[in-house]
Amino acid sequence: MVGDRLKQAYDVPAYVYGTSASPVTGLNFRSYMEHVRVFHPNSMVIAVDACLGSKEEVGKVKYSLKGLKAGTALKKELGRVGDVAFLGIVGESGKDNFGALSGADKRCVEELAEKIAAKIFLFCSLLRLDYTS
Repeated sequence: MVGDRLKQAYDVPAYVYGTSASPVTGLNFRSYMEHVRVFHPNSMVIAVDACLGSKEEVGKVKYSLKGLKAGTALKKELGRVGDVAFLGIVGESGKDNFGALSGADKRCVEELAEKIAAKIFLFCSLLRLDYTS
């Protein structure tokens, strides 16, 4: 959803990978990362993911200047990605993390997607990032 918002609502001046039509998942993660490494070797990579947290954190956005470790909530070792990361906390972590992620409240996810897309647009604007030219 964040990728869709970045492309449609914000027309962010950057390459966007991960949309509803072409999502980045655990199955294609490594091929996307290889593509980015080959075709955008000197570009800043902004990673976005849904994650789980405490009950009080649900609906909030976390930021990291170290990127993110993809797949952590599902105990997968997909590696670290991104120079900067935006993480939307969509549910409470516990015994059934897969269930918590897949059953996240749609309205919460949509609100987080909008918040994150707006923050990324502002971030790119402030840093004057333009990777499309």
